[in-house]
Amino acid sequence: MRLVGSAAFKAVGTSDPRPAGSIPVHLRHLFLRRFLALVALLFLLWPIGPASADPAQPGNTESIVDRVDPPTNAVAADIVGGDAFLRMYVMPGHRVDVTGYDEEPYLSVDTDGTVYLNEWSPTGVLNESRYGGSQDPLPEYEPDQEPVWKKIGSGGIVMWHDHRVHWMSPLTPAAINDEGLVQQWFVPVIIDGVVSTISGSLYVRDAPAPWWWVLAVPAGLLAFVVASRWRRLAAVVVAVVLGGIGAVAYVSLPSEAREFPVTSLIASFAVVVGVGALLTKRSEIRQALAATSSVALLTAVILSREVMSNRFVPGLDNPWTIRLVTPIALGVSVVAMWNELNALLRAK
Repeated sequence: MRLVGSAAFKAVGTSDPRPAGSIPVHLRHLFLRRFLALVALLFLLWPIGPASADPAQPGNTESIVDRVDPPTNAVAADIVGGDAFLRMYVMPGHRVDVTGYDEEPYLSVDTDGTVYLNEWSPTGVLNESRYGGSQDPLPEYEPDQEPVWKKIGSGGIVMWHDHRVHWMSPLTPAAINDEGLVQQWFVPVIIDGVVSTISGSLYVRDAPAPWWWVLAVPAGLLAFVVASRWRRLAAVVVAVVLGGIGAVAYVSLPSEAREFPVTSLIASFAVVVGVGALLTKRSEIRQALAATSSVALLTAVILSREVMSNRFVPGLDNPWTIRLVTPIALGVSVVAMWNELNALLRAK
């Protein structure tokens, strides 16, 4: 039996007119509130994990390779991720051996470009993380013990955490001169049988000024005064830019230095849901989607906040781009979320 008219209204316990067979208003609001709560909980509990065991992180220290001594064209070296990894390029036809912290054989690059790791080298265990922490016991070895080589790469390129090239503490180091020099470092290598050294310098740089966050204020005010549709469009555009910058940083790094691109994924989710809000015609669904999109955008901002307080951002040569977009995304997302939730929860 299908109820219509006043009988239908009384059947659901409300005097508000509604089409027969539709969902009651109070139940629809309850459903939308729970949906938004679950979405917020999803982002708060998002499992954040790195793409590698210990990826490069934003920081204010910078390590620079100064030279290879004696000079040679057989080897080139640079730093990846500010000061996180030392990377070495070996030209074809040359052999290079890297000496570990206890003067043991650590890495070897053969003349055909194959890269080997000495499995009993304690340096290999210590280098599994930036700060040298490892749950694996250090291998026991004797100075005259023969290396046990394991192939770990090819192409003559090898990259590793070397604790000689960066500061071994999360605390900011002190500079010893006006240029910000912290220390000079040396990594012993053997190039085609010749004892050599890769040397460089570690610097500490000033952190970015906190005034970047002030940009959230005009961005939020502008989002507040424009029409709802333009505010939703602005949130989508900002999410596209924020996610795009994160994607560029991700692909610019070698796989060993990458962190799981959770910020870009959440920003992409905000884009997809935001576009759905722009395209749908039903007001309740539009408001729910727009609110969800703004929650996702705000979550992406929270996850990327470290870029605002660190000079160097792995994968970005110009970190000012992310420092410009992040506070703008903060202002837009907060205002958009407040407006959409307010409209949604007050809807009749």
